[in-house]
Amino acid sequence: MVDVRLEGELLGFSYQDENSAFAVARFALEDGEELMVVGPLGTARPGQTLHLSGRWDKHKVHGQQFRVYSFLADDPRTLEGLTTYLSSGAVQGVGPELAARLVDRFGLSTLRVLAEQPERLQEVDGIGPARAAAIREAWQSDKEDRELHAMLRGHGLKPALTRRIVERYGSDALSVVMRDPYRMAREVPGVGFRTADAIARHNGIAHDAPVRAQAAVLHALDAAQDDGHCFLPQGELATRLEALDVPPHAWQVALRELLASRRLVSWETADPLVRPIQLAWLHQLERRVAERVQALAMLPARPSLLTVADAEAATGLSLNGDQHLAVKRSLEKGIVLITGGPGTGKTTIVKVLLAAARQQGQRWKLAAPTGRAARRLAEACGQEASTLHRLLDFEFLSMGFRRNATNPLEADGVIVDEASMVDLRLMAALLEAIPPGGRLVMVGDDHQLPAVGAGQVLGDLIRSGAVDVVRLQEIYRQAAGSGIIVNAHRIDAGTMPISAEREHRDWERELRERPGLRPKRPEPALDFFLVEREDPLELQAALLQAVTERLPRRGFDPMQDVQVLAPIHRGELGTVVLNRRLQASLNPQGRTLEAGKFVFRLGDRVIQTRNNYQTEVFNGEVGRVLQVEDGGLVVGFEGRQVSLSGEQLREVEPAYAITVHKSQGSEYPAVVIALHGSHRVMLRRNLLYTAVTRAESFCCIIGSRRAVRLAVSISGHQDRHTLLADLLRA
Repeated sequence: MVDVRLEGELLGFSYQDENSAFAVARFALEDGEELMVVGPLGTARPGQTLHLSGRWDKHKVHGQQFRVYSFLADDPRTLEGLTTYLSSGAVQGVGPELAARLVDRFGLSTLRVLAEQPERLQEVDGIGPARAAAIREAWQSDKEDRELHAMLRGHGLKPALTRRIVERYGSDALSVVMRDPYRMAREVPGVGFRTADAIARHNGIAHDAPVRAQAAVLHALDAAQDDGHCFLPQGELATRLEALDVPPHAWQVALRELLASRRLVSWETADPLVRPIQLAWLHQLERRVAERVQALAMLPARPSLLTVADAEAATGLSLNGDQHLAVKRSLEKGIVLITGGPGTGKTTIVKVLLAAARQQGQRWKLAAPTGRAARRLAEACGQEASTLHRLLDFEFLSMGFRRNATNPLEADGVIVDEASMVDLRLMAALLEAIPPGGRLVMVGDDHQLPAVGAGQVLGDLIRSGAVDVVRLQEIYRQAAGSGIIVNAHRIDAGTMPISAEREHRDWERELRERPGLRPKRPEPALDFFLVEREDPLELQAALLQAVTERLPRRGFDPMQDVQVLAPIHRGELGTVVLNRRLQASLNPQGRTLEAGKFVFRLGDRVIQTRNNYQTEVFNGEVGRVLQVEDGGLVVGFEGRQVSLSGEQLREVEPAYAITVHKSQGSEYPAVVIALHGSHRVMLRRNLLYTAVTRAESFCCIIGSRRAVRLAVSISGHQDRHTLLADLLRA
């Protein structure tokens, strides 16, 4: 759609969002016609002349309005507009009455007098030298603020982000932006290195300047955490710095200086390319986790007052040998890891362990990394469970946990489910809050994807050999008949999954080719299918048909029960495009709200993409859009209604299709997985295994057989650079 451009005067605001620049405003065109405009206008002042770029929109309640995408502001062009501008807060200390007297004395030259001849302000009755100086200082401050906004907007920064920078640095904002813009990348959420770098280049900072090289090194190590790494080998760090166009001589000097100042940690290795380079605080975090794990592992065995058989009798459950061992060790040892694939009875162990603890008068707490996992754990065990953040009592103002070494948890033991999702930072906080003599049991599947954050805690603990590990391998009889579970274990073993239709076709072919053999007909495990499609558009079509037609015929509600998973966000088979297609098919009508690259509609399923401690909605929580308002949404998250606006809207995305990583810790009645060669960079065995094990009753992979084979063939384990296992072995 072609942008429409309008020019006129900002008359005033009908609504302004406190958390962003979004506003609803009254606007007068040059011919005097008034209209409503909506958009990121919060930084403008009434009375200013604005050049708007946007489009016409018809609101079902407010009628015709103009939706603004961007604008440029000029000084007021009329005496009335100038008076409004001066009295709107543009100049501190100038109210309506004084603004009128200034304009009456200097007319349209008032702003020029303020900027170039401020001593003339004393020509106005009531303004002496002190007041004239104060008005001049306020005007100069506002001028710098306007220049800063204009500069940052020119570099593509959104008004809300510009506002955040000004709030962070106050009167020093312009100085920071001009002299050391890389500070913003370190200190202002939402400003990345490349944005700061573009501003630095504009300001004339050389590409090999020491400040740039140091910022690039720190940025590369920070960004590595997004890939799960706790450090980078020097060779990989060099590759990342080359991609940022940092000359070798510059980053090598920067590296030496950062090591000398102890902001980084390293040690010599035989091969300089594998020399680890680590942020000092991250190194201390790994060491602290290792020390606390070792302390738990060295706790003397706690004698059990009754046998595991007593707990089995109390619950009416029967354990196999590995499960019995897991409960026994958990009651005795300081730290125990229980790991196993789907259908191996991990939840059964937790139930019996809790029963045994109660019989011994012990208090054990249940927790999981996500809200959905915690709720599932609570339902399965009949005991309250919480997220780890709530267990540790996260405090928004300090961005820390109230439960710590000086205020430990009031419990004899803690059981953490879905332990593969626990990253290094969360593990450090949890260990700090375990009380003296308290026990820790971590239950998870180390063959799933590791945590989104830095580290691979569960895998490192297991590989270290320093912690008691019970690995469950026996599949329960009722689980053995599930095609989902059977194929999950096939994938985990590096073997191609078998589609239910293919299994029956193989049986029929064997009947034809070897009639005397009479092979046994396979059991009707019709809960796992592989639908082969090579062409991306054909794959899209098959996926839409599965979600909107085939699964509803099986009794699944596509809006409630079905979750589409994909490895990546971008591309024809990424979550962004799939969400648009699914939304158009499943929820085509209703009031909409545009926020960034997404369009939200009443009734949409959405997912929170980062922890928001203010609203207490956390990464991975799924909700439903209950209301669409001007500039905001009301979303229902598990019985709670949360209003989102401004920057908070950037934390939610449509959730008809989500990435496999975002699905961790959740289970869905039916899962449809898009898998294609275009996903090659993400195809790993643990990714496919994680996707398949999200399904409770039905799983369908739609995609390229070659992509499935590639995913199965690459293990995906130990892809991360971490030191925890080595520290535990030391």
